[in-house]
Amino acid sequence: MSAVAHLAVTLVLCLLWVPPLLGARWASQSPGAAVVAWQLLLGTGVLCVVGLLAALGLAPYDRPMLPALGEFTEDLGTGLPPEMTVARLCWLVAAVVMVVLVPVTVVASTVGVLRVRRRQRDLLALLGRTDPAAPGAVVVDHPVPMAYCVPGLRPRIVVSSGTLAMLDRGQLAAVLGHERAHARERHDLVLVPFTALRRVLPNSRYAKEISATVALLLEMRADDRACRAHTRGCLQAALRRFRDGGFTTPAGALGIDDDHGDITARLDRIAQPRRRQLLPARWIALTATTALASTPISLFVWPG
Repeated sequence: MSAVAHLAVTLVLCLLWVPPLLGARWASQSPGAAVVAWQLLLGTGVLCVVGLLAALGLAPYDRPMLPALGEFTEDLGTGLPPEMTVARLCWLVAAVVMVVLVPVTVVASTVGVLRVRRRQRDLLALLGRTDPAAPGAVVVDHPVPMAYCVPGLRPRIVVSSGTLAMLDRGQLAAVLGHERAHARERHDLVLVPFTALRRVLPNSRYAKEISATVALLLEMRADDRACRAHTRGCLQAALRRFRDGGFTTPAGALGIDDDHGDITARLDRIAQPRRRQLLPARWIALTATTALASTPISLFVWPG
């Protein structure tokens, strides 16, 4: 039962790790590393749940899970050992359900988003236009300031005529750089498993907070990329103007709006110098999360 104990302890540690990671001050200083930590933590949690269910069901074989699963498959044709009770078979069925549920939920979330984006592209093809003031972007004639990215293999950067009227040349360039960072780094794909988590646990406060936190970290990451080619002042000025505009990003897109006070948090971050004393915490957190991730992976192959 050592594998069961290891996986149970690791799952508990994953759950205990969520609140500190949600409140980590270093995360805003290193948003890319923080997103990696969240990806590792989510993947570890899923593996622990599946592994724990499988380990409980395969405990009579007293072997690593993959070899035990092979023996169990062979025994299905020749007869299961007497220790394989109905309860243990139920654990195995639950593990199979989890293995099926996770990809099905991810696929369902992805398909829904792809449909929305396809409709958006169709509308942009009808209503959008090009403008030399916004090179590479689709301009929609609308007085409300807006800027967002419709991601995909052929991403669309969208701005409104209200945005062109509101921002000067430098501010617009910073905003376009921000949206191009979303498209280039495929932040939409990063969000997929966290969107699936919210679908699986719709009433979980932590699932909502984790999803919102990762979305904000990706906005900060795009801010950093934009600030490499444009001044912080230009991006700050643009964000302040968008914050007062009251625009909400369309479903399925990545863009600038003020949900959860994100723009205010981003403005505060851009205005503050990078705090190097927080950077060691980044490596400590990543090391701890990686160590957690190694436990369920190793127990699928080696004995606990």
